[in-house]
Amino acid sequence: MENSNLLITGATGTVGTQLIKMLVSRNTSFRALVRNKEQGNLMSDLPQAEVAVGDLSDAYSLVQALQGIEKAFLLTNSLEQSEQLQLNFVDAAHKAGVKHIVKLSQLAADETSPVRFLRYHAVVENRIKELGMDYTFLRANLFMQGLTAFGHYIKYEGKFYGSLGNAAVSAVDVRDIAAVAATTLTEPGHDNKTYQITGPAAITHLQMAEILSDVLGTAVTYVELSPEQMQGALTVAGFPEWQVGGLIEDYAHYARGEAAGVFNTVKDITGRQATSFEQFAQDYKQYFC
Repeated sequence: MENSNLLITGATGTVGTQLIKMLVSRNTSFRALVRNKEQGNLMSDLPQAEVAVGDLSDAYSLVQALQGIEKAFLLTNSLEQSEQLQLNFVDAAHKAGVKHIVKLSQLAADETSPVRFLRYHAVVENRIKELGMDYTFLRANLFMQGLTAFGHYIKYEGKFYGSLGNAAVSAVDVRDIAAVAATTLTEPGHDNKTYQITGPAAITHLQMAEILSDVLGTAVTYVELSPEQMQGALTVAGFPEWQVGGLIEDYAHYARGEAAGVFNTVKDITGRQATSFEQFAQDYKQYFC
């Protein structure tokens, strides 16, 4: 296929793999920025894919990867270095003449937020605006797929854990985030827009447990932990200290009811309804039983 003017970061992650599937289904050519050749090999059988090996901490590799690119999708893992890595990418993209960045952000991103994830996303959003580039910010809520991290506990103990009380959250399926991203990357009319991306309903973790019980045909219970207990559990599970702190802040944000808003963005942008938690549970059943 012709050389692509579209660059995708985070192509091998949870959202990225779904986005790649959608670009391929549209027969859209793209360049994927990957950290090593092995990751690139995952896309070797896709005629639409061109692979660039590079690192967001290496300015030279970014300059090479961004040659000829007009529009880029920005997504990184959530790390202590995420803010700086994303700023590196934004600056390199600006220097390379990239016209438009579609950035995966988070619902309620704000530089003054007590939640570090929400602060860093806002810092990067604001940098893109300052540089005068066109942007589309995809502010997604809690990923339904995050529940698969509890797959072992749900399967063998019939339990999953959290520290957000009875607060409702309009969690979203990553496939819907990817569908919105694919549309904004390949169709006109999304310049300088900020989209709030949620599921079709705000539900509590207790309600999630009830739905999982119905779908799996076995009892699943949500177990409420104190923030201190949750911190201990995440630490034992091997999460880095920065990430643990951020997740505790995220749970507090959910517990305050700040992630309960429901937006019709998925339907407005893609033309189809956002995926319900019931449908997610059905489609991901193999992770839980």
